[in-house]
Amino acid sequence: MRGISDHLVRQAKVRASGVAGVIVAVLAAATAATGAGRGRPASPLVAVDLDTLGGRFSQASAVNADGMVVGRSSIDGYGAVSHAFAWTEHEGMRDLGTLGGNASWANAVTDAGVVSGYSYLPGDAEYHAFVWTRVRGMVDLGALGGFASSPNAMNARGAVVGYSYLPDYTYHAFHWTQRLGMVDLGTLGGRFSTAYAISDTGVVAGWSSIADGDVSHAFVWTRESGMVDLGTLGGSASWAHAVSDDGVVVGSSQTESGANHAFAWSRRTGMIDIGTIGADSWAERIGANNTVIGQGYTPSGVRHGLAWTRRNGPVDLGTLGGDSSYAEAVNDSGQVVGGSWTAGNGTWRAFAWSPQSGMTALDTPSGGQSEATASNDNRIVGYSCTPDHTACHATLWRPLRRTDR
Repeated sequence: MRGISDHLVRQAKVRASGVAGVIVAVLAAATAATGAGRGRPASPLVAVDLDTLGGRFSQASAVNADGMVVGRSSIDGYGAVSHAFAWTEHEGMRDLGTLGGNASWANAVTDAGVVSGYSYLPGDAEYHAFVWTRVRGMVDLGALGGFASSPNAMNARGAVVGYSYLPDYTYHAFHWTQRLGMVDLGTLGGRFSTAYAISDTGVVAGWSSIADGDVSHAFVWTRESGMVDLGTLGGSASWAHAVSDDGVVVGSSQTESGANHAFAWSRRTGMIDIGTIGADSWAERIGANNTVIGQGYTPSGVRHGLAWTRRNGPVDLGTLGGDSSYAEAVNDSGQVVGGSWTAGNGTWRAFAWSPQSGMTALDTPSGGQSEATASNDNRIVGYSCTPDHTACHATLWRPLRRTDR
């Protein structure tokens, strides 16, 4: 599903020397950050093993306000064949099926229980984006004439964005709604584009190749304005990764020196460099309280998760004692989740970070590797593995209850 998008993201992660950016006033003030923690006590959250659909592997991708978790699970063995699932506390893990092929994957869920993802078609040569509801089941969103479509994001109203291949094997960003179906958003003059994020107000952000070769520029799209080129920070390329309901877009851009820096863009300010933690940086998510998260390289060239607020600028999240960490998601209160190496790079471990407590390791049901991939204000989801890596299960971290004692 994310092969093309991940390839494009990796283009934004070229390592180079960085120059600290300015702290800007494009976003509203957020809670002050006090620095990163290292080796904190275990979180009071309870880790719940969500099991699998019969195989040895499952991974959670998203969770809604009611605690409905979605992701993918192997149905036999370690993961050669996996199906999209939806899990609730009352029903357990439910197989969402496929569009006729062997595999499917769910990557987003709304608070109303609408699930989006992708599935292979009969014969497994083509794959399409889908939406699933309890009433209608899995609905094929189609494609733009080519062999594949894949969703990258869905907003609270159930609008889906991503990319789809055309008959000539180029791919374009799409916007899908139940009323209009799949709409081709076009490009900035080049052959390729992908929509990577959509706000609840319908603003779409992503990147597109421009007329001059296959160099990519970040874009913002609305029904009124169409696709607008956001430019760069002085370099040749930029990529947009997220957009807030206020229309603030964040991502990464090459600078005039050739480094990659995280940026924030608004119609009022244009694209502004929001700085680094030493070398390259890129922004990937923005929370409702306007905390921006992403990744950065320290002056010594080690990758760490970072969080940015107007008050504090880019803050290094640190690690759980090992060399590197990776920030995956931020909730509306500014809590960041992801994964980090522990001391001695012994294992990769899920963490939660806040300005008040720093980085806290999350308990793992099976004692092995783990990672947090998504969160809301009271739940975190991801996966955790056995120490020998023979099994990895989707995992939910939720607040402690009296019945847990």
